[in-house]
Amino acid sequence: MAKFNGDYKNEYAMLLMGEYFRNSLTYFRGEVRDSNYFRPLLRMADARTIEQAIYDLFGGEDLVKCDVGRFCGIEGREPNNGRKYGHPEVFYRHDDPEDTIQELWNDKEHREKCRKLLIGFVDGFISDRMKAAEGDVLKSRFDELRRFFKFTDLEMDAIKYAFVKNSTTFESDPFEGRRSNNERRNDRLNFFAMCIDHSVAEVRELRNNESRLRKYDFLDEDLDIRGSIQEFLNGEDDKPLQGRFYRKAKADDVLPWDFYGKALQRHGTLLKRLISSKKDEKGVNILLYGEPGTGKTSFAMTLAKELGLDVYEIMHGDEDGRNTSLGSRLIGVQVCNEQIPAGKGMMVVDEADQILRTGGGGGLFGFFFCNGDSSEKGQVNSMLDSIRCPTIWISNASADSMADSVRRRFDYSICFKKLTHAMRVNIWRNNIKKLKLGRLIPPSDIDALAAKYATSAGGITMVLKNLKEMAPKPDEVPDLLGRLMEPHCELMGTETSDDLMLPAKDYSLEGLNLKGDVELGRITDAVRNFFAGMDEGKSLEVDRPRMNLLLWGPPGTGKTEFVKYLAKAVNRKVVVKMGSDLLSMWVGGTEKNIRRAFEEAEADNAILFLDEIDGIVQDRSGAQRSWEVTQVNELLHRMENFKGVMVAATNFMDNLDAAIMRRFTFKLQFDYLDTAGKRLFFERMFKTHLSDVDAMRLAGIPSLAPGDFRTVRQSLYYLGGAVSNETRLNELEKESSLKKNAPRRIGF
Repeated sequence: MAKFNGDYKNEYAMLLMGEYFRNSLTYFRGEVRDSNYFRPLLRMADARTIEQAIYDLFGGEDLVKCDVGRFCGIEGREPNNGRKYGHPEVFYRHDDPEDTIQELWNDKEHREKCRKLLIGFVDGFISDRMKAAEGDVLKSRFDELRRFFKFTDLEMDAIKYAFVKNSTTFESDPFEGRRSNNERRNDRLNFFAMCIDHSVAEVRELRNNESRLRKYDFLDEDLDIRGSIQEFLNGEDDKPLQGRFYRKAKADDVLPWDFYGKALQRHGTLLKRLISSKKDEKGVNILLYGEPGTGKTSFAMTLAKELGLDVYEIMHGDEDGRNTSLGSRLIGVQVCNEQIPAGKGMMVVDEADQILRTGGGGGLFGFFFCNGDSSEKGQVNSMLDSIRCPTIWISNASADSMADSVRRRFDYSICFKKLTHAMRVNIWRNNIKKLKLGRLIPPSDIDALAAKYATSAGGITMVLKNLKEMAPKPDEVPDLLGRLMEPHCELMGTETSDDLMLPAKDYSLEGLNLKGDVELGRITDAVRNFFAGMDEGKSLEVDRPRMNLLLWGPPGTGKTEFVKYLAKAVNRKVVVKMGSDLLSMWVGGTEKNIRRAFEEAEADNAILFLDEIDGIVQDRSGAQRSWEVTQVNELLHRMENFKGVMVAATNFMDNLDAAIMRRFTFKLQFDYLDTAGKRLFFERMFKTHLSDVDAMRLAGIPSLAPGDFRTVRQSLYYLGGAVSNETRLNELEKESSLKKNAPRRIGF
């Protein structure tokens, strides 16, 4: 597009400039305060032609009367600038013709005559450009905006005028010169209305934040056009408007509806009924929120396919880096909301965290390179209220990060929690089937893979796709799969687990020093019976006893190993949480972590093992801060209502809150090994037999626990050569002597 005097010269833009200038000349009745108002006329005719026309129309005497010019011979004065036009020679007092026109206009006697003269020039200019402007690229751009946004005549007139005013430079209006800002704003509004031939009331409505030109950020509060819109209209980009805001997604490659298991049972049928019950033009807002990588987006796609609806995704930005701002995404939602055919589509706003958490974004048109800053949550609320199609909002943010006024506008919501082991098994199985990798990864390996790599659905899919593209031989797959998955898990902060809480190979209940009336074998049977009842649906019974176990005693006495043994015996996964894992520096954070731990175990039908529980349930009677009480209350509440098996372990029984003791079904004290236990663990761990003398020496070593034998075995492993029982006993005595509060041997 060629340039003219620093502005874009365009046939259609110049035509519009002529029409707006003609309207202002027609309707304005007052004095012009700034001669620059007439400058557009100099784009329609050259100065000499205008001055000649003024002389021909008014004649010398009229010009003298209104003090516009000096003529040769009149008053005997010489001309002040030497310019000569017409006959007889006319010497104008002003250097610029717009100053001459201003004086003519401001003389009431000559104003109407001047008006007709100027309008005649403008009409001629418009007539000359009418045909050439028809095929102009700018006109096609305006037509594209009208079709896409369904703008009214008023809205289009306002956009065109704002564009032309900025491009062709209406350098001032006839009101220029007022001192008050309010007067200036009102004058600008009046001039805007005159130019587009609409009422001031209509134009004032365009300034309202609820007007589409303001919501879509075409115009600012002063009705000036956004620079980004100007750039689009100038033709710097030929990409379709739709692709800047949203795209129609392909819903072919989606997971089957029955994949979602519990989520489907709880939400699926009701959700489909809710959406289907909405009549045309009546929207429904659905929030899918929670842990990242838990299948929220794929659930939305599957839901749309089930309902036979097309999916329209709000863009995060195109390949050129536009439409990335928060403001642009808000506008994308509003634009797409008006474009989707009624009853035919569903809008999906993925990664909506910033929109919903901050309460919205200001500045427009990210597609138009605008960096929107945050706006009031009222803008988001208004947008949610105006939704006219089924809309899925997807967020990884927690519910409490959203304002109450935002949350209550959702017709339905689903919280996606951390993937359970069973869900990961399904994800592995479905992806292996979809990618036809069954010959490389047998079904028997899937459970172990799901247990070892607790990553997201996206991570599993990505690794399996990469594995397939590498075309490995069958014997390469186990190693290659691990080498692909482990860096991904490390990147995502996901720990991999090889032992899966399995007990030591030489572990046995035999030899443990358990204080209590119930043997460990019977405890194991009780837990097995509890899980059997859960599988039969008995967990829904109101008065069904809970199954919470407390293991307490000195370190190394076998508490953790018993949990591993128990899990293997009843064939259940263990969700392990240390007391320190649950503590949070944020107020309310510990309570939230406690809740999530119970929810994770319950979702996976796993045993929840809270090790070092004394760190979070110390006696409330000594609490000095409110959160020390609330976190204990939260744990007590969760224990009371937990439908699974919880095992807690502590080395400091005396520190526990008294109320927690009532929540345990069994309380098991693990003590230091007795004489028989010491000998059993010595001979089992070191694969040896003790002499009577060595057995007596071992019996005299106080405060030995199973963990001490393992520690000594590990410390001697790399020394090489034969290790005597005397050396082993020496090391055990050292371990005993290091323990605080351990009884000391008396004598030699």
